[in-house]
Amino acid sequence: MTAAIRSVLATVSSTARFRAASARLYTTKPDVSFGELRQIIHGVSGSSYRLIDVREPHEVASGRVPTATNIPLGEVAAAFALPPSEFKAKYGIDRPTPSEETIFYCRSGKRSQDAIDRVEKVDPKLVTRNYRGSWLNYAENALGDKPLA
Repeated sequence: MTAAIRSVLATVSSTARFRAASARLYTTKPDVSFGELRQIIHGVSGSSYRLIDVREPHEVASGRVPTATNIPLGEVAAAFALPPSEFKAKYGIDRPTPSEETIFYCRSGKRSQDAIDRVEKVDPKLVTRNYRGSWLNYAENALGDKPLA
């Protein structure tokens, strides 16, 4: 293979990866902020949602965001591949659907983004969002009475 052909193939491959990444950027909803999450979990926003904590159970023992369901990162892809009845039996909530937002969080935001990447491979129709500040941000900001607005 000549250098010119390798160069063209590399450019085509780069362009395809860029377009795929760009398409994902424009279809993924923005991260959830503390203020927005607080409005969602207190019913102020009126959003239909599922809040998923992907930390390990021993981490959740130190506290969790109200309304969250724990599904550790290691089992999140398998969980979202379950039929709805099995998902509900195992996790105690209805399996998220495309008609609601599925918000993920962890300790600081990296594992929750990993969870989104895994879940989108299993069910690409879900509307997924990341509470990037995650538990550390929530614990810091939830202390005291801050207004919901």
